[in-house]
Amino acid sequence: MAFVKIATTKNGRGAKRMITKKQFVDIINKLKEVNDFVNKTNEEARKLNDAMISDFFNASSLSISHEGIVLELLENIFNDKEIIGWWLYDLDYGRKFKDGYLQEDGINIDVSTAEKLYDYLIENMEERSG
Repeated sequence: MAFVKIATTKNGRGAKRMITKKQFVDIINKLKEVNDFVNKTNEEARKLNDAMISDFFNASSLSISHEGIVLELLENIFNDKEIIGWWLYDLDYGRKFKDGYLQEDGINIDVSTAEKLYDYLIENMEERSG
């Protein structure tokens, strides 16, 4: 399992907007598009229900694409393009985390739970904003 080393820096530029209006609108439009597709697929599946096995037409399983959209939103909110995705996918939502996987300036950082990951991301946002 790979681990991540981060070098911290502080800048005096002040707080940065967490997410732009364009990013927000793009994300909402993606969610809407997926939701509309799922609803349409469910409607069509109900029409064919007598001819098909109903479990096959569980369009809500298509909602898995929301995960990528939510990840994009979180990455933009926290201005983080590596830790969140690494934690979700490589560490299986933190379940595979081991001490030493995340180091900052030679110090081990515990992000074994979602709460600890959140605290780490907030702390880094505050440090980056000055």
